[in-house]
Amino acid sequence: MTADTILVVEDAPESLEMVAGYLEQQGYSCLRAASGAQLRAALQKSQPALIILDINLPDADGIALAHELDLGKRGGLIFLTSRDADEDEINGLEAGGDDYIIKPVNLRTLLARVRNVLRRSGESILTFDGWTLDVIRRELFRPNGQMLELTSGEFNILAALAAQRPQPLSRDFLLDVISNRDPRQVSDHTVDTLVARLRRKMRDGDTEAPIVTVRGLGYALAG
Repeated sequence: MTADTILVVEDAPESLEMVAGYLEQQGYSCLRAASGAQLRAALQKSQPALIILDINLPDADGIALAHELDLGKRGGLIFLTSRDADEDEINGLEAGGDDYIIKPVNLRTLLARVRNVLRRSGESILTFDGWTLDVIRRELFRPNGQMLELTSGEFNILAALAAQRPQPLSRDFLLDVISNRDPRQVSDHTVDTLVARLRRKMRDGDTEAPIVTVRGLGYALAG
């Protein structure tokens, strides 16, 4: 998926098509879901940059889904709903929402707020092969939404690789990235050790971690 992919979750067919169709006219790629089950299925196959989520779904509550699936940590999250109580808005924002919009909404206003959220999230969220890396919160999430614990050195190396993907980075460059270490205590072997640990942690069954060795150059994220 591209950084401009938006998942619109809305159970009313007319509203779903109105929002998704308008955003597609503005150059975005839109996925559509009409229920919590369809949302889950979409997230198994894709990593959208932004989710626009209704709260009143036929099989789930949108705020509860946001909590359960950590939707706010997967990318941008906007609640678009007819529920206008202050408590609902507070709950939505506390569930990880970047914005809370009450229906009916002017589509041009929605577009402006979508662009704002994408710009903010794009500065801090890096995605690759279904993985999500939040460089502000220093958190890494598997494609299934599970958070993976990393040491500071492991995170710094992965963040550098993700930011430059798919360009390979030299060991010398990655040594500089490990800024919290005494230069007298680091070496090429230090980088190799951290990369090996990252690969072990990110391996999922028979699926290898997306970190590749580029002979003579260093390491890169596949892509």
